[in-house]
Amino acid sequence: MINTENLFELVYILIDKKKATARDLSEHFGVSTRTIYRWIDSLCLAGIPIFSTKGFGGGIEIDGNYSLDKTVLTEDEKVSLAAAANAVSALSGDDASRAAAGKIRSLTKEKTDWLEVDFGSWNPLGAYIRTVFDVAKGAILKKQALCFDYYSSHGEVGRRFVQPWKIVFRGQAWYLYGWCNQKEEARYFKLSRIQNIRNTRRAADIFEDSLEAKKSKSKDVEREYSERLKKEYRLVTLTVRIPKKELWRIMDDYKIEENQSSAEAPDGLTTVTFKIPDEVWLVTYLLSFGSSLEVVAPKSVKLALEEEIKRMYQKVFQ
Repeated sequence: MINTENLFELVYILIDKKKATARDLSEHFGVSTRTIYRWIDSLCLAGIPIFSTKGFGGGIEIDGNYSLDKTVLTEDEKVSLAAAANAVSALSGDDASRAAAGKIRSLTKEKTDWLEVDFGSWNPLGAYIRTVFDVAKGAILKKQALCFDYYSSHGEVGRRFVQPWKIVFRGQAWYLYGWCNQKEEARYFKLSRIQNIRNTRRAADIFEDSLEAKKSKSKDVEREYSERLKKEYRLVTLTVRIPKKELWRIMDDYKIEENQSSAEAPDGLTTVTFKIPDEVWLVTYLLSFGSSLEVVAPKSVKLALEEEIKRMYQKVFQ
């Protein structure tokens, strides 16, 4: 059975390159030239004007007046593509994105607004993050370096010069991913912690696909995107006792793995277990619950919490 995604990509290649040889296409897709010609036959049967010419300068090409339309996509694919285009348009907010989304929506009469992306937040910070997002996006597309002041979770504050690669949404927050000149390694920067961002207009010279060249300078350069995500945080399994009415606060940020509710508990307490990053802010996060939260395990977190409470007491009463 022919893979629809391959046919879709093949049409795009021909529209972009105008002409390609069967050998080039077979190398690109990792298939035989016979398979390429079979795909071409299938596309022709679908009504797409593709033809081939032999001899010097010949190859496979598509009619210059052809544009990709509904002959390639199923109705479900068009709806999904239109919804994705709407989301990108909401994030980018530029005329080109809105125009592209409008063209894709015109491919179908089905409902395409089932997915909505709202860049705003429940506080004024959302508007500021949008500004940082736009500056970072412009630098990424133009392959230019950024500079900004960054407030890290380790309490470090400093000026950073970054070669930006992509913007990532992860864990209910937006991050900038790129090469940090100061740390000489790939880093994630949370957009809400970036201040005074500006595009230096200087051409970026380090790219994600060229990280091999930096191996000699970095202690940890296996910065494949998927691997970096896996290693971003060291997690600790936390068990706490908390009133059921406060449980939503944990559920907003973390997945509860075990919930030991007791219907007999007169105080409405429940014991839950979840994984949380073992970062410097862990103790302050737990303290934000006040006396309503009790740490059951692990003991190391209980001791760290106890030490912080002692320091707080000394500052207040001594």
